[in-house]
Amino acid sequence: MAEKGNLIKTMALAAKMRLDALPPELKWQGAAGAKQWGSIADAWEKGEPICWNSYCNAPEIFYAMGLPVIMQEALGAASVSLPGKLNEKYIDIAHENLVAEHVCSTQKVMVGATLCGDLPLPTAIAHIAQPCDSTMVLYAVLAERLGIPIFAVDMPNIPTRRDERVTQYVADETERMVAFLEEHTGKKLEDENLREVMGYSNIASEYNLKVNELTKMVPSPFPGPMGGGLVMSAGTPEGAEYYKKLYEMGKAIVESGKGYPPDQRFRVGWFSTGVAHDPRLTSWMRQEFGVIIVNSMLGTFTTPPAQDISSRKKMMEAIAVKQMDAPMQRECGGSIEDWFEYAVPTCRDYELDAVILTVHIGCKNVWAVQKLFKDKIADEVGIPTLVVEADFCDGRPFSGESIRAQISDFFNTMMA
Repeated sequence: MAEKGNLIKTMALAAKMRLDALPPELKWQGAAGAKQWGSIADAWEKGEPICWNSYCNAPEIFYAMGLPVIMQEALGAASVSLPGKLNEKYIDIAHENLVAEHVCSTQKVMVGATLCGDLPLPTAIAHIAQPCDSTMVLYAVLAERLGIPIFAVDMPNIPTRRDERVTQYVADETERMVAFLEEHTGKKLEDENLREVMGYSNIASEYNLKVNELTKMVPSPFPGPMGGGLVMSAGTPEGAEYYKKLYEMGKAIVESGKGYPPDQRFRVGWFSTGVAHDPRLTSWMRQEFGVIIVNSMLGTFTTPPAQDISSRKKMMEAIAVKQMDAPMQRECGGSIEDWFEYAVPTCRDYELDAVILTVHIGCKNVWAVQKLFKDKIADEVGIPTLVVEADFCDGRPFSGESIRAQISDFFNTMMA
């Protein structure tokens, strides 16, 4: 058995190495990740509380409480780049001990690492009841098996009815999560700390929306959608600095007319999960076919800054809105019509030439609606959709080579 806590130290070391490799003028690109994993490693070394969080459950709460937090999807995606194929090791351990093969591989990484002792038990788990069956099932089962306190923020699956009553319900649920965290970690949420964190979050959100507008330009000054960092960095000074610098860099490219990603022939939207186990897939698509991904489900964030952070009530309402508008919840938190209402205008706003829809093993909702989605995009926008079977963090069920072959066929035939 590996040394307990090995994966935390590995992640902290990898983040620090990425930061150290950047030239001084680009340190802002790696500062948020290095600080986050460094704080987690420090807390583990000192025996202080560490929490687990799920995708798009507002990190601002945890930062305001001084709680280091691990987001399981981010850990799963990052594991594919670590040496020794650790993602496959942990997925296999999860299969052997607890998890069926058809659930999402992002959760399997954390489950396997915990069961073998490479990842220490958290003080508590707090996650959002987003439209992900795997998250809802696996966290509950793992918590029961290992005796970890757990809380799920209830999220109504009614995107078209996000009125004041629904917003207040989610805000109240978030307050219940805070009370749960205070009980089990001994940390307290102070209003002034939350207001400071929300200020940083607002700066990041404001500049992220400006980055989105630059990405809509033809050609785009960015190599892809850039919002994914918000899932972990929102609420930190490093996150605010990252998105401010990112916007300034993109704006300078547009104003100078230099520095654009080359050969932008096809603008594509990726309206489902990506392929983390093949991290060079999108750069290969640019080189081979001139494809640039300008919008994606997991990389495009659209929530505006909070309008009012003067009181705790207003801040909780702002966090509730952010959670309800978060990627995945935004697309899949209601009926297929809600997804259409987001996807169809997005195709037009970003001037897309095609759409890629991965049917990921763990996303049963996407499997169920793939034909409806493909037909809707063709009928309403007049562009084709490539449907590709994939597994997000595990390249063994559907290899990177097989996925690239399908992409090659699509762009050599449908887009020729």
